[in-house]
Amino acid sequence: MTPHQEVPYREQQVAPPTDLREGVSEEVGETEFTATCPVCHGANVMALPRLSPGAVPKGRPWKRNGGSAAPAAESHRMHCECRYTHPHDPLEREGCGAWWKVVPAPAAARGAR
Repeated sequence: MTPHQEVPYREQQVAPPTDLREGVSEEVGETEFTATCPVCHGANVMALPRLSPGAVPKGRPWKRNGGSAAPAAESHRMHCECRYTHPHDPLEREGCGAWWKVVPAPAAARGAR
């Protein structure tokens, strides 16, 4: 494992880390992504809230239009939130500014929770 690097803060999209993993948080049962930032090598965890079907009212246009398939899973941005403040960050946040896209697996692929 490469130790954390103190690279200058820079907002940038990068390729998803090779160690990106999706799981379920044992504490609250949310979908959780873990990864090592490919820029600074800091550890990262991002939880996505789990919503039960019907918890958020929204239409299902693919059903209204006669289609039967649900739309593709929505991607989310996972920002580096390592526990370090990087040089040149005027707001002195945690993280190096790198971000990558993650796409949760369909519920059926994860199994019933």
